[in-house]
Formats: sequence, structure tokens, C-alpha cells
Amino acid sequence: MQTQTLVPKSLYHTVLETPFGKLYVAYAEKYLCLLSGDELKLRLDIYRLYGRFPARNDAMSARMIANILTSILGDRAYRGPLWFPSHTPFQRQVLKKLQEIPRGEVRSYGWLAKRLEHPRASRAVGNALAWNPFPFVIPCHRVIRADGRLGKYSGGGDNMKVRLLTYEGVSVGQGKDGTWRLHEGQGG
Repeated sequence: MQTQTLVPKSLYHTVLETPFGKLYVAYAEKYLCLLSGDELKLRLDIYRLYGRFPARNDAMSARMIANILTSILGDRAYRGPLWFPSHTPFQRQVLKKLQEIPRGEVRSYGWLAKRLEHPRASRAVGNALAWNPFPFVIPCHRVIRADGRLGKYSGGGDNMKVRLLTYEGVSVGQGKDGTWRLHEGQGG
């Protein structure tokens, strides 16, 4: 996972069509900066991180588009360079470890904390995932609560998390209380 932490000279954004809806992409030169299922959230997050709004530019490289779509729709991790503006070493460890969760499977926040050798850090893991700038290519939608409820999703809300998991073959439904959860017999 190649990364960069300085402020990019030029920031752009575009939109890609996917089977589960529009994907808004912010990028700078060859670096991926931010992904979201919500255009306004993407623009505001870019402003919060970089102090300016990205310009609309649909001339993103074909290679970058292919890398994004292959990582989302296929079984391969994103292979392009990523731009991390302000993540701590722990947050970066969480995002790196997250890429080990196979497509079509889910794990709990506690599972991820144990894999990082911080078994009591479930909440810290959740906070790191809440600030995942690449929620579609670094698959935080594959992390759920220990009780089987899906939890929140920063990439475009709970309904987007449901669409992504369903697309990957995970069986989810709404409980009597209205919350999304795994169907019985699934989880990790």
C-alpha cells in the first residue's frame, strides 16, 4: 500500500457507475485521495482534509479507474497509490489488516482488534474505520458488530453497506427493531 501525506497540488473528483450505485472519487495526479457513495460528503471531507474543494474532472486515468473497479468488483486488492492525509500509525495498521478479510465474508471489530494484537481495542478499531478515506477499496463494509448487527458505514450510509455486502454474497436482512443484521448462521 503506497501512501502519501503531503497536500497535493491539484485535487479533482469524478463519478464512477457501479452495480450498487454511484461512486464518487477524489484524486490527485496518480493518487487516490477519497471515495464515497455520497457526493456532498466527499466534497466536504476533501475540504476538511485539504482546505479546498476538488474541481470536477472526468479525465481520471483508465488505469486508476480499472484498479478501483477491479478491487471493488473482483477479488484483487487496490494496487494504486493512496493519499493518506492525517492517519496515525494505528489507523494505518487497521486499514492494512482490514484488507485480509476475504470478499463475501465479514468479521467483527473485536476480531480485527485481536488480529492487531490489541484485543481490547474494538472501539479504537471502529473509530479508525469511521475515518477510512477509501471505504470501497479498503473494505470496512466487511466489519460488523459482535452481535451480528451491521453497524455504521462511512462510505455512503447503512443502505450502501447492505448493498455492498449483498453484492458480495453476504445474506443480510432487517431485524424487528429495524436494524440491519446478518441472517442466522453467518459471521466470523
